[in-house]
Amino acid sequence: MENITAQLRYFPLDAVAGPPIPIKKDMLEKIGRDTHTDISLQSITAKNRVIQGDIIREETMDSKIEEVTQDVITVSSSDETAFRSAIRSLINLYRAPRTVFGTWGSSERGNAIISELCDEHDGWY
Repeated sequence: MENITAQLRYFPLDAVAGPPIPIKKDMLEKIGRDTHTDISLQSITAKNRVIQGDIIREETMDSKIEEVTQDVITVSSSDETAFRSAIRSLINLYRAPRTVFGTWGSSERGNAIISELCDEHDGWY
């Protein structure tokens, strides 16, 4: 059976693009244990990010996707039922990714499942 992979990219640019609550590694580990999937988190902070008081500025126009500030949750499993359960849990907790780049890096099957579950459980993607 093929390995299904998803990358869910959450960008903290504003209240619309970012997750509604902070993404925490211990919560991802719990979801992974509960669903028997491999889940990891990569937090990326852009090199050109500048914080001035309450204002955060970041030039993203000429940046590669891997260089933009974001949290990337990677989910992997060869069991589609387990994979669906993990993605459903992540969508319910953090909502669907909000940008067109939100699932870049996902396998073809993973992306199809994400689209289906986001439509069913969030209505955005």
